[in-house]
Amino acid sequence: MAFQASASIYVLHDTEESSVRSLTFQLSKRLEISDSLIPIRPPHFLNNISRMDDQDMVIAVGRDSFQQACLSMSRGAVFALFIGEEEYQAIRASCSVPTSGVFSGAPIEKRLALLKAIWLNPKPLAVLYSDAINLDQASMVSTAAKFGFDFVFWQTPTDRISVLRSLTLLMDESDLIFSIVDSQLYQQGNAQDMLKLLFHQQKVMVGSSFAFVRAGALFAIHSDAKNKLALLSLMIQNWCTKGRMVEAAYPESLRVSFNPYLVKAHGIVLPSKLYLKDQFGLCSDSNCQ
Repeated sequence: MAFQASASIYVLHDTEESSVRSLTFQLSKRLEISDSLIPIRPPHFLNNISRMDDQDMVIAVGRDSFQQACLSMSRGAVFALFIGEEEYQAIRASCSVPTSGVFSGAPIEKRLALLKAIWLNPKPLAVLYSDAINLDQASMVSTAAKFGFDFVFWQTPTDRISVLRSLTLLMDESDLIFSIVDSQLYQQGNAQDMLKLLFHQQKVMVGSSFAFVRAGALFAIHSDAKNKLALLSLMIQNWCTKGRMVEAAYPESLRVSFNPYLVKAHGIVLPSKLYLKDQFGLCSDSNCQ
């Protein structure tokens, strides 16, 4: 890859230093550069925003960093990482610079296709979300109908009491919560509290990451950091060499993680590893390279 000597790549984050050092190291190897990646926290980033040039780039780690970059940048380009599709679309409108990103989770079509193969409950699927998300409900309902499902939607404030109250009301209409990547909703222990409540009520959640499955979700389709960074490096390369910003996307290589306890408790018969790969393009945790 050929980078302009004066171009800088900032990694905007508000995470643990060890995590961002690992991320920048892995991405540096993929980009074949040694000293152009600059980890930076929001206060320092804002203090130096006037020094950015048109060829500079920002890799925004997480929803909040992406929002900060979009609200403050007038030059350069920004790439979002570790962000949900709905989060990205809600913030993108405020960006005045070219943007792209790598989505966490998986496309709704792929999640619904797998759910159709294992979930026979006729009740609607419930989507709980915060006001930080802009949902295209009509599109989601239309997509769900193709797989024989229906959605019910509920927007909630993100404090713990409001979230659990909203979840309790939703459980009257549905036995399955269809989660989306929503950092505001699942912050500060909300996810664990929601999963505990669902467990006690014998309801389930389809998660958006492996962490959800470990905490008690039925399953999740997701990508690992390696595949996210591989796609991000290709996006950056395309921008640097062709001046063209490709659309934000999910990594092609996706895996599925199941919660064996919940699978057994709900009498679910899982597809074989071969069927998962052939029909859904998914590898299972025990069969991923």
